[in-house]
Amino acid sequence: MLTAPAADLVLEPWLGTEVRCYPGRVRTIVEALDRAVRLFPDRVALEVPEGDVTYAELAELVEGAAERLAEEGLRPGDRLAVCLPNGLDIVVAIWACARAGLVFVGLSTRLQPPQWAYMLRHSGASLALGALEFLDGVQWAAAEAGMPEPAARPVGDHLTGRRRPWKGESIPFPSEDDVYGVIYTSGTTGRPKASQLAHRGTMHSATAYVRTLNLTGDDRTAIVFPLFYVTGHVAQVTPMMLVGGTCLPVHDVVARELVRLMGERRITYLMVVPSLWPLLLRRPEFRWPDLAHVQIGAFGGSPVPLSTITALRERMPQLRLYDAYGLTETHSPATCLLDAEFRRKPGSVGRPLPCADVRVVDDDGHDVAVGEAGELWIRGPMVTPGYFGDPEATAAAITDGWLHTGDLARLDDEGYVYILDRKKDMISRGGFKVYSVELEYTLVSHPDIAEAAVLGVPDKLAYEAVAAYVVPAAGRRVDASTVQTWVAQNMADYAVPRFVRVVDTIRRNRTGKIDKIGLRAELMAELEASGRRGAP
Repeated sequence: MLTAPAADLVLEPWLGTEVRCYPGRVRTIVEALDRAVRLFPDRVALEVPEGDVTYAELAELVEGAAERLAEEGLRPGDRLAVCLPNGLDIVVAIWACARAGLVFVGLSTRLQPPQWAYMLRHSGASLALGALEFLDGVQWAAAEAGMPEPAARPVGDHLTGRRRPWKGESIPFPSEDDVYGVIYTSGTTGRPKASQLAHRGTMHSATAYVRTLNLTGDDRTAIVFPLFYVTGHVAQVTPMMLVGGTCLPVHDVVARELVRLMGERRITYLMVVPSLWPLLLRRPEFRWPDLAHVQIGAFGGSPVPLSTITALRERMPQLRLYDAYGLTETHSPATCLLDAEFRRKPGSVGRPLPCADVRVVDDDGHDVAVGEAGELWIRGPMVTPGYFGDPEATAAAITDGWLHTGDLARLDDEGYVYILDRKKDMISRGGFKVYSVELEYTLVSHPDIAEAAVLGVPDKLAYEAVAAYVVPAAGRRVDASTVQTWVAQNMADYAVPRFVRVVDTIRRNRTGKIDKIGLRAELMAELEASGRRGAP
């Protein structure tokens, strides 16, 4: 087990064990907003198309939205589902839920109505709000989930239509152990799991970002991660709230426009998916000294080649790089590779953050020797309290406060973590996660497909491309177009396989399991021969 230094930390109970915590911390995201109103009310919290929004104005919008949601009949503990792009509405939704004691349920705008229907049904959402471009799908999903009409509505003025004076602590703040949101993250059963967000986890992660990245009130960050996932509001909005910085939510991520935004809006802090770096480097205007104000470049989710790091050093020598490793279940970061460590520890995701403990264990949960591969386990206040509505999955994933990440890793003799593989066959596609079993489940739900195997193959820009082997049902015919169209209709666009092979049988190993190692080798050999491997 590796334990980070604990110079200024205190032990507190969490998930049946004691974990190291920041003393004197801001304890909830509601308290974080209240503190911002008291310390820097007139600083700009958000720059959005509607105009600049100060922290005082954001608090008034949050208070107004909480009041409006209560008028709609929502009570503490109820779930509010939203399907919204990055912008003012979704930020207000998250904080209004926390203020009113509701649970925020983010519906990814990249998914399809059948997936939304499952999430609405599973979460027991009382109300679903959708942007106009997603409203038809959200309403269909609500009906499919059995929600009474009109439980799915246009977002309209529900969230930003009224302002009320911020009442501070006259309305009691939530407990730091309260759950204020759930984020659906796919599991091995073919159905997504709802990882719960607790204030304790978010505030420890946000505090870790402030300390590790040395954020200040002068920082300005462009939010390219969707705010219905964990990174945008935990790694960017909440840390900025703690220091009085400014956030610029980005709706559509296009490298050319992002570079323009960096220059015009004086962005200082970037948090991106690794696959965005090569796209930015293709832009000649992405360079020092034009963008000398861009000081922080954080990323995570998949490895970045040393050649890309070298190119970033040459083009943007002032940029401090950070590789953060974490999961939805850890409220974002658990380890971080610091700027000065990249050359000495290539391929590592760094050492554990101050409140995190990590272990690498064998299949029996015993620590393996330094340098040996095993499953990475994480313990700390950032670990989720569990999966909503799924005690069995929670019990399987968390043992005595230790989260089983499902990632294969090793530790070196200095405590640096190296992620080696994905124990659950997860495919990393441009920063998005595609789970093989979930995609296989979708494929075999097609009436013409009897069997399916899904795997990832290397891709230059997106790290991995999705490949699928399918066996047609008896007497049926299937082609690549059938497969890709079916996936596009039922899953996110990034899950659509680039490579489809229709076969009579899928090769298996001697134990009867699908031989994905052999399938991957077979496909890569085919792509090498055709000159297509790693093609963008």
